[in-house]
Amino acid sequence: MPLKKNSLKILQYVTGILVLAAFVVFSGYKLIMSIVSDRRAGEEHQRLLDTVVAEQAQIPTTAVTGTDEDGKTIEILPPQYPPLSIDMDTLKEMNGDFRGWFYFPAVEVSYPVVQGEDNDYYLKHSFEDEKSNSGSIFMDCGAASDWSDRNTFVFGHNMRDGSMFGTFKNLVDDPALLDANPRFYIYTEDTVYTYEIFSYYMTRKDSNRYMVFSSDENYDKYAGWAVENSNHAFDVDLSRRPNIVSLSTCYGSAGTSRRLLIHGVLTLTEPYGIK
Repeated sequence: MPLKKNSLKILQYVTGILVLAAFVVFSGYKLIMSIVSDRRAGEEHQRLLDTVVAEQAQIPTTAVTGTDEDGKTIEILPPQYPPLSIDMDTLKEMNGDFRGWFYFPAVEVSYPVVQGEDNDYYLKHSFEDEKSNSGSIFMDCGAASDWSDRNTFVFGHNMRDGSMFGTFKNLVDDPALLDANPRFYIYTEDTVYTYEIFSYYMTRKDSNRYMVFSSDENYDKYAGWAVENSNHAFDVDLSRRPNIVSLSTCYGSAGTSRRLLIHGVLTLTEPYGIK
């Protein structure tokens, strides 16, 4: 009888060791695959930057003279957006869901924006349609693809390595970053939209802050609440009710329901003639 008990204990001990070893191996495998996925995402992003985006040194930084249709001499003001030369044709060929290029200079976030048939696909797929833990920067699937909605949501993961929207947490830690440069830009084939940040705060993924609206009354309520509850004060005129783009990312540990929302209001629309 004691022999059977000892054998049972040995079997339980060996089983426990095997289960623990399997768990360690599986956890190691998941960690390695996560690292590989993050590395591939970083390589893809750098390849995109190298291939389709460049500084355009030819853009004048001061006013120049030119002629209008009647041959009269006129003063031509320089573009107010950062001089990025983006190969829109290549991006559209690479991914038909491409909707524009997003650039946030204060924390150097620079990515293509896509729009899927739902809001799940690009959580785990890259711009080049590869499975990726980093996903993509994507606009809400129900939004107008030409950025004409009164409140357009754009989503991105809060990656630990700072990719995607991972550097947004730096804005919470150091609001002075936005004091120096409180704008972000969306480049499309023909237009560059400049947005000035007027609010950011933490909320929950199921809160009513993820609201689209069409009436002036709802606009005023939404924007007014955002201004009053912002983590940092901004001096932005919202009286004309310009369109809003709201940037959303997780805030906290993996799996959290907390979200960081950053609201920018459209302050300037300029033709984009750089090819």
